[in-house]
Amino acid sequence: MKRIFVTVLIAAVAAVAGFGIYYVMSPVDTQRLEYITQENSINTNGFIIRDEWVMYTRSAGTVYHSASEGERVAKDSVIGALFYGDVGEDSIKELAVVDSKIKNARADTKADTETELDGTGVENNIYKRENMIVEAAENNDISAVSQYKNDINSLRQNGTLSGGSELSDLEAQREQIIANIGVAKEDITANISGVFTTYEDGYETLLTPADIENYDVAYFESLSQSPKAEKIGGKAEAGGAICKIVNNHVWYVIMDVSKDTLSEREEGDDVKMRFNNMADTVVDGTIYHISEEQNGRNVVTVKCSTYVENALSYRLADVDLIFESYDGYKVPVHAIHTDADGKQKVIGVSNGRQYDCYCDLLFTNTDSGYTIVQSTDDAANKLSQMERIVVGER
Repeated sequence: MKRIFVTVLIAAVAAVAGFGIYYVMSPVDTQRLEYITQENSINTNGFIIRDEWVMYTRSAGTVYHSASEGERVAKDSVIGALFYGDVGEDSIKELAVVDSKIKNARADTKADTETELDGTGVENNIYKRENMIVEAAENNDISAVSQYKNDINSLRQNGTLSGGSELSDLEAQREQIIANIGVAKEDITANISGVFTTYEDGYETLLTPADIENYDVAYFESLSQSPKAEKIGGKAEAGGAICKIVNNHVWYVIMDVSKDTLSEREEGDDVKMRFNNMADTVVDGTIYHISEEQNGRNVVTVKCSTYVENALSYRLADVDLIFESYDGYKVPVHAIHTDADGKQKVIGVSNGRQYDCYCDLLFTNTDSGYTIVQSTDDAANKLSQMERIVVGER
């Protein structure tokens, strides 16, 4: 009878082992699982290159910008005015306040008319304004009552909002301010679409996308490592800068790195960049150009197509250039086992049981003796389900 029991027990253990599950039968050394991000990267300084167009005036005068700093502007849109004379700051501020109100009024009108082709939306807008008339009348707000009535009439007749008396009043107020200034002016029109700014640093012509393939180590070293952006003033001399528009779709970072770092890299490789002076912003990029080697170094340029607001206001960048990045579990090299089929696995431990956890080896640091692994897609026992891993016997 005793012999039969032993046979059954051995069969049960073999069956469990067949599923890669084992009870801990002998003392073993284990360690907690550690999930990390392993990067193959270097830290360096670089310069941001972008298409930038500084706009200049042919005449002296007072510059007024109706576009806001960092605002995206369309080609041929009016972004300001040049007054041919000396205009006081109070008048410029007054004009800016009214222009801001006009922008908000137009935005509100656009939002309200987005459903102009939807009959239900129009009726809802009418109903909403009828209720607003009642509320405005209770508050004795006569101008608001008039505005809402104009809206209702426009909605019933055209299915749209005409902009109402508020927008008309603001535009009339704007014309009056300009008339009171009393000097001739001309509109400043954006010659391209992009992001509006009133800052320049002198690198607009020193670093341009069109010349990237001409930049070498010597040229990089000739650039000052402390570019300083200066605000364009409101008083312009003939031929002076009045604003700048920046392409916000594509930009580049040029860096000086050692030849050995680039020994296995080529143009077209995908990389990532972390900008340590821009709140650790991380963006994807592609190696666009690698210059000829000079004194053991190369200039590498990475192209980016991700819009990053900070990148428009920075020139010098503290960059972590990341060639590869691996997310996985850090385990000692000696904790990796290979089965009879040549598959790699780690022995995981959960609730006192051992499990075969098949995994892919993503990265190995032979000097430090560890490997970054991740469970295979078809693994029955995932590392994420384990508490610890076996690293040896005691």
